[in-house]
Amino acid sequence: MQTKGLFKVLLVLLTIVCLYQYLLIFPTRKVEKKADTFASEHVASFTDPAQQDSMYKQFRSQFLDSASTETALKLPLLKEFTYNDLKAQQLALGLDLKGGMSVILQIDLKSFFLDLSKDDGSNTDAGFAKALDEAQAAMANGGNFIDAFGTAYKKYSNGTKLADIFSRNESLRDEITNNASDADVLNLLRTKADEAVNQTFLRLRKRIDKLGVVQPNVSLDKSRNLIVVELPGMENPERARQYFTKIAKLEFWDTYRLNDPGIADAFVAADKKLK
Repeated sequence: MQTKGLFKVLLVLLTIVCLYQYLLIFPTRKVEKKADTFASEHVASFTDPAQQDSMYKQFRSQFLDSASTETALKLPLLKEFTYNDLKAQQLALGLDLKGGMSVILQIDLKSFFLDLSKDDGSNTDAGFAKALDEAQAAMANGGNFIDAFGTAYKKYSNGTKLADIFSRNESLRDEITNNASDADVLNLLRTKADEAVNQTFLRLRKRIDKLGVVQPNVSLDKSRNLIVVELPGMENPERARQYFTKIAKLEFWDTYRLNDPGIADAFVAADKKLK
């Protein structure tokens, strides 16, 4: 009897969950049908099938983006749900059931090391360049970049210490002394590389959140500096690629106050020239 009672409780709970999921699905399907209609109307003039398919996905994605924050379901006296709210609470189907896009990103540690060494390529130490190339090849085969770089640099250093190379960077001079060993510098580089990978991972997650994909999966493989991204339901790979590869440009500008010396006189002089 107890088993039957437990079974009935589980059945009731399962029924409630199913009904709740259906409650979420119908409004989202309604929005998605509108997106399908919108896209179909806008690609009707295209004759090339490949272009038609590409533009269909783009128009559909644009419609869903614009509708993502609009109310799709309103429960009187309870709550209003946007399209994104409904999609976020639905059961995650994943790539196997829903399809989408899977991307593996790898941090370019070779360029990162060149940046840290303040090397523009015109005065590259030959041993340093060879070690970077070998480390890059090792990483492509699944090896650890920094371990491979340290091993290769021992072969090609020709007596030049890593401290001599990386102390050219003013931001590292407080952390790299003249008598620092190659092992000390490698430990510092490992720390800097880990920080760069983690920062890239966090920024990428923020970008993906703005992409509007529901229930994305972003994971970090620290041992190989790989970022694995799964975007269920992603229909516009080019748009996702642009988000991933977009470069953030940070600029600094000199600013002045009106009471700074010469500022008021400069405005007066400029005003006279305009007259």
